[in-house]
Amino acid sequence: MMHSRSVAFVFVLACTGGLFGCGHEAKFLRETPAGGLVSFSVQTEADIFSSEGRRDALRLIREKCPQGSRIVKDGELPKVSQATDRIWRGQMGTDRIWGIQFVCESPVPR
Repeated sequence: MMHSRSVAFVFVLACTGGLFGCGHEAKFLRETPAGGLVSFSVQTEADIFSSEGRRDALRLIREKCPQGSRIVKDGELPKVSQATDRIWRGQMGTDRIWGIQFVCESPVPR
């Protein structure tokens, strides 16, 4: 019983940023053969361009598009809707979701 509590505590600590920072990992929200949309959590405006989440998102894009890519849109994504997020901002948590929509560059035919 004590062992399972210790394992649960370590898992929670890991995912809240205490060990591995699970909250900063990027993930695909939408993926197509030609591109997609990746997202990551940010806490403050300063986190947007310098965060581990963004680095992870750009890594996912590079893996998806080894020939290069083009960012179509880069911005905050609403959790529910923009109006609802504004109204409930203090009650929905402080983290924000940032998204990068991209398309893969096609190799130039020879």
